[in-house]
Amino acid sequence: MYRLGWPFSALFSKIGMPLLIKVEIIHDDEANVYVATSSDLKGLVVEAETLDELEKEVLDLAPQLLELDIPKLHTKTATHLSFIQHPITL
Repeated sequence: MYRLGWPFSALFSKIGMPLLIKVEIIHDDEANVYVATSSDLKGLVVEAETLDELEKEVLDLAPQLLELDIPKLHTKTATHLSFIQHPITL
């Protein structure tokens, strides 16, 4: 697996190598929602009441953002999302 955003990630996706996208999750105590962002995938900001809902929304949105951000990326290649939950709360 190769990380999206590293040099030549579009090339590696073309040859069929799966890409890894790091997604960071925090919990906003005041709003009682989880928030997901990613420095690998521009424009990814999603919030949901549960982690399951958050994961579903991220999985639905990621392919669209990939096509907008990196048109040369072979989006049919399996893309793996790595969810990292931070203990930080807002």
